[in-house]
Amino acid sequence: MTTLLGRTAVLLAMAMAAVGLAVPAAAVTTTAAQAAAQVPCPRAIGLVCGQTAEGELRIITRDEHIILPPIVRALNQTPGPWCFFSAPGFNGDRREVAPWETVEDFGFEVLSARRGGCTWS
Repeated sequence: MTTLLGRTAVLLAMAMAAVGLAVPAAAVTTTAAQAAAQVPCPRAIGLVCGQTAEGELRIITRDEHIILPPIVRALNQTPGPWCFFSAPGFNGDRREVAPWETVEDFGFEVLSARRGGCTWS
């Protein structure tokens, strides 16, 4: 029985390798580019992942009066919206991010963020 399982594992590994060799290089490049463009974020409900221009990950779970270094993209993994601001203390330009939404480019550096929708006065 052990020999049969070992042979099956070897055959499965060989089949997977053969399939991997058949993938065109263009498909691998596209997949790699897509992965690099996404915000790296642990799969957990209740947090927001931000990424700096240098690619550093910032996990946000509560209101942040100042975010340093600033983030330029984010993934909202919460059931509610978040509001991101271009200045500390929830000031400046703002962008609301819906639940489960990813923003690849805010158009400004985010220096503060808070739970809830954006309000304009």
